[in-house]
Amino acid sequence: MAPVYVERLKLTRSFSFIPVTGSDEEHDLHVHDCLEIGVLLRGELTYRFGDRTYAGRPGDAFLCRPFEPHWSYAKPGETFGAVLILFTPSAVRAVPGGSRLLVPFYAGRGLAPLLPASSPRAARIREAAEAAVRAKEAGQAAAETRQFAALVDILLEVHDFASESAGAAGPDAAAGKGARAGGASSGDALPQTEIAESVGYLLDHYREAVDGEALVRQSGMGKSRYFEQFRLLTGASPHEFVVRLRVQDAMDLLRTTDLSVIEIAERSGFQSLSAFNKQFKAYCGVSPRGYRNGR
Repeated sequence: MAPVYVERLKLTRSFSFIPVTGSDEEHDLHVHDCLEIGVLLRGELTYRFGDRTYAGRPGDAFLCRPFEPHWSYAKPGETFGAVLILFTPSAVRAVPGGSRLLVPFYAGRGLAPLLPASSPRAARIREAAEAAVRAKEAGQAAAETRQFAALVDILLEVHDFASESAGAAGPDAAAGKGARAGGASSGDALPQTEIAESVGYLLDHYREAVDGEALVRQSGMGKSRYFEQFRLLTGASPHEFVVRLRVQDAMDLLRTTDLSVIEIAERSGFQSLSAFNKQFKAYCGVSPRGYRNGR
């Protein structure tokens, strides 16, 4: 398996639409804290997510989740064109119910990352992504506002696609069964509405002290069942999931603000500087200061 490295994305704001072209250049399997949607415009790409591989064709949209190892590459001798949409959770924090739009990106085990070109939702995502790029390139009035509106439209399409997939899931979905490589299946759908609700709640409240027992009670499940289903959906325990969100938030603040490391630790929900440094390095391989300084 190729090595995995943490990519330090230099976003200057909470979201960006980036047109890209390329060929079959090799690059390492990598992770980053930003959420990402790749919209393939021309050519073909192979997308790899951990041990799953998908064949991408023009019009396909791919969801790259934070801290999930992934890469993409073109066929030998061929080129491709795409739009990368990079954003952080803070991009939709002011949108009513905005955190709920992010749930599909954290359902790492519950939803296939591919929205196929044959889906009307993928077609609308492509149209919105291309319009956002044109708005910036043409220097349109309020281009940033137009791009933000496009981002919200795209996230609504992703959210509704995920909801439709959950509704179409059969009994195998909760057991995690179904096709893996090559595309979505009913077994790739969100397994438990109650768990998706918990994920949405944690996206809103990860900076606060989280009462795990209360989450279990609200789900209506037994404790063992709740933890099993939470890990099935997200690939993490509730505690691990909260820590991941706090680290993601801290990375965003380190990139985009001049706040001190202590202030960032507090704002991100860590109870102590030592806990912050330990957890941050465990996820990123460097200290918070090292990350900020690009080392």
